[in-house]
Amino acid sequence: MQNQMDRRLTILADGEPVTGYARARLIGAERMGLYPSLFMLHLWNVAEEDYLALSRCREVTVLHEDVVLVSGTVSDAFRSRGKSGTEVHVAIAPGLKLWEAPVSVSVEAGVAVSETVRQLLEASGTGIHLLSFPGEDQVTTRGQAFYGRAAECIEETLGKAGARCCLVPSGLCVVPKGGLPVSMVLTEEDLADVPSFNCGGDMVLRTGPAGWTLGKGVEVRYGGTVNRGLISERLLSLDTGDGPWRVELIVQSAE
Repeated sequence: MQNQMDRRLTILADGEPVTGYARARLIGAERMGLYPSLFMLHLWNVAEEDYLALSRCREVTVLHEDVVLVSGTVSDAFRSRGKSGTEVHVAIAPGLKLWEAPVSVSVEAGVAVSETVRQLLEASGTGIHLLSFPGEDQVTTRGQAFYGRAAECIEETLGKAGARCCLVPSGLCVVPKGGLPVSMVLTEEDLADVPSFNCGGDMVLRTGPAGWTLGKGVEVRYGGTVNRGLISERLLSLDTGDGPWRVELIVQSAE
């Protein structure tokens, strides 16, 4: 099983390092789909210049070593005073830009689903790109008109093709109806505890902060058993002090 010793986090406010704090804690969760997720970054005894940078920036990125744990729009930032000193709270909302972006797009008949998604992303003005479109790329037989939230229009388009999607730091990831092939293998050395199963039959894995990405097909080898599935949720609870230091992955079983 994994024994994670390095508890350092790298925090960037609009790309600039934030280093003047005594302790940090990152908690939150994300799941498949384009509804904005929410992560809370708590920092203790923050230098005034770093607080101003966090409260005025547009985007905060948190990394462990070279791995991006979360990157997104700052929806709120404020200070409070507790037993351990002044605490700064920063709400990070990945996907908020796409959720809030309005679009008005008309698509002609005979356009593939992937091209429709690309047009919606371009109209959103967010700079988010479609990474790939695995699986069957259906062509629409009728013209379509979209008006409303870009995220909802994209999910509606993909839903008609039986596909799902999620945002990753590099762009929009599409998961076809049949899922994706295995691209990562987890063994006992990668896990911090024995795998368990929730009431829906999905596997729950406790591990450390590494490159676990939503939508990826994974194979889990533990105790002589092999399970395969799709990472559908990721939950973080990371404290650079003496608090919890773990990542939980929810893996939907492959059908």
